[in-house]
Amino acid sequence: MDFSNTSDILAGIAIIVSIASAAYQWFLDSHMNKVNLEADDFRTLYSKHLLYELPKARMYIRFKNGKLVDIENTLNELNAIRKDSLYFLYADKDFYTDIKIELQNLENFLIETAEEKLESQEEQQNVLNQIHSRLEMIYKIFNSKYIGN
Repeated sequence: MDFSNTSDILAGIAIIVSIASAAYQWFLDSHMNKVNLEADDFRTLYSKHLLYELPKARMYIRFKNGKLVDIENTLNELNAIRKDSLYFLYADKDFYTDIKIELQNLENFLIETAEEKLESQEEQQNVLNQIHSRLEMIYKIFNSKYIGN
C-alpha cells in the first residue's frame, strides 16, 4: 500500500478547500463592505428625514370642519425625500422607482383627500389609518434597502 499517493491526494484536497474558503470569505467581506458603505449613505441621506422631519410633519395633519388640513409640511418633506433619493436613480433604479411611487402615491392621496369634505368620524379615521399605512410602506422600503435587501 502506497501512502505517499494518498497523502498527495489529501494535500491536494486541502489546498482546494483552502482556496475555496479564502475566495468565499473574500466574497463575504466584499459584500459586507458594500452594505456598510450603503448604510453610511443611507444615514447621511435619510436619518434626519425618517427619524425627525417626517414624523414631526405628520403630527400636524388633522381634520378641521370635515377637511384634512395642515398637510403642507408633510408634502414638503415627502418632496425633499424624493429629491434626496435621486442618487438611487443611477445607483439602484429599482429602489428609486419603488420609493418614488410610494412617496408620490402618498402625496396624491393627501392632496386629493384634502379637497374632500368628510363629515363622519369613521371616514376621517379611515383616512388617518390610510396615511399611517402608506407611511409604514415607505418606511418598510427604506428599512429593506438599509439592511441590504
